[in-house]
Amino acid sequence: MRIYFVSNGFGYGHVSRDVELAKALRERGHEVIFSTYGDGLVFLRNYDFEVIEVEEFGEVSFTSTEIEVFKTVLNTLRSVKPGMLLEARRILRDVSPDVMVVDGYVPAMVSKILRSWRKMRIFLITNETIQWKKLEGNLSLPIKKLGEVAEAALVYLADEIIVPDFPPPYTVCLENLAFYDQKRKFHFVGPMLPELESRGEGKVVVNFGGSGVNPDVTEALSKAEEILGESFIVAKGMRRERYLEHLSRARVLITHGGHNSIMEAIACAKPIVGIPIKNYPEREGNLRGVERLGVGRMLDAEWITGDSLATAIQEVSLPEFRRRLDIFSALARRTNGVAKAVEIIENGTH
Repeated sequence: MRIYFVSNGFGYGHVSRDVELAKALRERGHEVIFSTYGDGLVFLRNYDFEVIEVEEFGEVSFTSTEIEVFKTVLNTLRSVKPGMLLEARRILRDVSPDVMVVDGYVPAMVSKILRSWRKMRIFLITNETIQWKKLEGNLSLPIKKLGEVAEAALVYLADEIIVPDFPPPYTVCLENLAFYDQKRKFHFVGPMLPELESRGEGKVVVNFGGSGVNPDVTEALSKAEEILGESFIVAKGMRRERYLEHLSRARVLITHGGHNSIMEAIACAKPIVGIPIKNYPEREGNLRGVERLGVGRMLDAEWITGDSLATAIQEVSLPEFRRRLDIFSALARRTNGVAKAVEIIENGTH
């Protein structure tokens, strides 16, 4: 089959999980083509896939502690250009795929409306289908309702939905999902990751992803290092392979709450301290899932201090967190999310 991945290029979370699936599909003899932008484009240069650059969708406005919701909505609306759908249709015509796999790039989903010229199934990879309802700030009710309708439309447009997380009730991102009476479409495959394991317990590792949309906690990190008498490993700008090596030897992961970062930490049996930027419902929901499973602690970016951060690191290092992490790390190995996603895509096109 000819499989066309359309990945959100905001940070590395979407493309990093998509690459694992794409590699497995190619090993099965399928032809794979990517399209993305921004950080995702940079990430994919490390791999030998054919990549098409598409228009960037959305732009986040934020302060040192929170997302500026109204400005972000305006930026997103401004990023919708009249030619985006026509360009999406042109690329589809040129690529002529049998299957389209969409991960976070909303304009690609609308292509289903334009695909009457060709029979093609669309697989949506996602860990969030309800966010607008949770947004706080200066947003009018009609705008929020329009956002909720758009989220529901994505679920209805997808032929099948792949959730790279554990099945309920152990789903990290469970509160970020709404099923809209379409539960039959949802497949909880487990983490879509390379093979990961714990190789010891060394330093604290800090990973706030590649998007740059994070709270400024520099002072708290520095103070926590002083209190604990150690230096942390900061993953900013680090190649993925090197970061995963550090993670495998970490004692604790401090993260912004990105879903992929959380699943990597759980797979490596590393306890989590999460510091999400305010008004980012997806990350806050992920970290509430971390707390619900008992594998980490979420801190408030507005109130964080060196003392609270150091205390959280000490707390999640306790044996009770380690025992639960051993259980979920084993679950991550058993589920083999990549293999299950491959099976869904192959069986769903027959």
